[in-house]
Amino acid sequence: MRRPLPRRPLAVLAAAGAVLGLMVVPAAAAPARPATGAVQPSLQSRYVTMPDGVRLAVDVHLPEGTRAGANLPTVLVTQRYWRARVRAGEPGEPGGADGESGLWTARGYAYVSADLRGTGASFGTLTSELGAAAVADSGPLSDWIAAQPWSNGRVGTTGISYSGDTAMLATALGNHHITAAAPISYDFDPYEDLVRPGGALIEPRLAPYALLLRILDQAGGTTCDTDERTRELCAHTGLTGLQPRPVDGPDGPALLAAARAEHADNANLVEMADSGVFRDYRDGPKSWTVGSVGERTDAVETGGVPILTRAGWLDAGTANGVLSQFTGLADTQDDWIGPWNHGAGWLADPFQPARPLTEPEHAVLDGRTSDFFDRYVRGDARPDGTRQVHYYTFNEGLWRTTTRWPVPGTRTQAFYPGAGNTLGRRPDDRRTGADLLRLDPTAGTGPLDRWNTNLSGDEVSYPDRAAVDAKLLGYTTAPLTADTRVTGNGKVTLDVTGLTGSARGALHVYLEDVAPDGRVRYLTEGQLALQDRAVADRGDNPDWRRLRTPRTYAANDAEDFPQGEAQRVTIDLQPVSVLFRAGERIRLTVAAANPDSFQLLPADGRASYRIGWGGDRGSVLELPVVG
Repeated sequence: MRRPLPRRPLAVLAAAGAVLGLMVVPAAAAPARPATGAVQPSLQSRYVTMPDGVRLAVDVHLPEGTRAGANLPTVLVTQRYWRARVRAGEPGEPGGADGESGLWTARGYAYVSADLRGTGASFGTLTSELGAAAVADSGPLSDWIAAQPWSNGRVGTTGISYSGDTAMLATALGNHHITAAAPISYDFDPYEDLVRPGGALIEPRLAPYALLLRILDQAGGTTCDTDERTRELCAHTGLTGLQPRPVDGPDGPALLAAARAEHADNANLVEMADSGVFRDYRDGPKSWTVGSVGERTDAVETGGVPILTRAGWLDAGTANGVLSQFTGLADTQDDWIGPWNHGAGWLADPFQPARPLTEPEHAVLDGRTSDFFDRYVRGDARPDGTRQVHYYTFNEGLWRTTTRWPVPGTRTQAFYPGAGNTLGRRPDDRRTGADLLRLDPTAGTGPLDRWNTNLSGDEVSYPDRAAVDAKLLGYTTAPLTADTRVTGNGKVTLDVTGLTGSARGALHVYLEDVAPDGRVRYLTEGQLALQDRAVADRGDNPDWRRLRTPRTYAANDAEDFPQGEAQRVTIDLQPVSVLFRAGERIRLTVAAANPDSFQLLPADGRASYRIGWGGDRGSVLELPVVG
């Protein structure tokens, strides 16, 4: 289901709870169980106590006129960014469901939104982002829902972004009331698919997001009025003067203050991102694996919950996560990968201008989710093991459906860098050479790239990259003589010799389309912190990583990159589906930094390499070509 479009950078992070106006009952006690047939309040807000005593703020939206015994299916959303917000000192507006909740209640569903423990008006402390305790609360919440007089005992978990993460992780709990999940734009593996893709930290994108979390949690006393940075961020996100909505009643404000006091010690995302250089990082309850669906595939499969998900090709690594889900989980699945930004509010197709999705387009997306829940939450259909991926192809505008990935008919087509910055279909066996690559701290992907949208909800828009490519090292094919459709996970293997600053360096690669008029369109990319270049045995690669180069990103496997010694380095490309038309050219561009989205490696921004071509060890681009 759709949420309001963000109007400013980062606004989407706070918008998820903005649409919920609440009429609440006093939190001190649960309302008495109504007699069968009694009319239920259409909107309730209260605390639900977890088994360990932590109280979660929960809003229940019911269709108008709901009576006890109504046998309603329920949608459950667990929020990180406040389930509802109001102006400080004001009670908020009473009234019925609207926005997201209204879409569901209009279809005859109960809609339950809860603040995660340690957030919003809920009590507790968040000991880790996507931590085990916060995710586990979806189990008791579902039990509580099933016990309500209006419930049919069946719950569908859903959400966008963070709440999509928790919706998907809830499928591993084995709770028999959770009968379907629809996680949207979620992060299958937060380490590889968002925070440290290729082991490289998205530092410039993470800093404002982490500051926003500190404001939401009042961590360290941080508020909108702390300093100029917080005032500016709150103005951009629309948080100025707002707070989580307290439960109603005379004790509501005091309960809110008491709950928020427990949030001040919430885990610090930046500290974890900085300290958690490697995927096997662990500090008490904090780790990268605790929030990874990949680490819970056995439990997810045992639960057998049917899953519908959608992601955008250009939304961080979420498409890679969907394909990992598809190839790594046997659950019934209906997966969609399309031309969308994070949250599917904007069209994100490199061959078309960015624009907000239209109401009819939103209705189609909403309808898929509601139809899925009608089958498994309203109804009692049993999962039948059907698994399919629906995917959109750039530069063609067509949707296709497959039950296998890689798609049938896929073959690997190799392209070889050569002399004169060429990219050919055959390696140059007669001669070898190398080209100089220097780190350029000005050559990035722009303010509206794929790594920005995941943390902001902004549109994805890459300008013509011809000027940026002129600062980098590129290899381009001759004009193609026939249409060539690429669909899936490509990779680049480079012959790399470190010259200066290579020990803790990084490489970034871009796949691009060069039009006959010279316009260069970004299609996808890959990156690798060179200390993480070690390749593991394929047999040690878990099923969910079968489309990715076997690599652990573990501390014990890290090694400084040598200077003056040629090394083979394999970099995975984020998956994509694109049609290169006859007359267009394929370009591989190599960079030593992306300052717009990634931490500079090395920190002083001084590094250079030689990229070798030709002969037996020359560099190669491998693309999954279909047909």
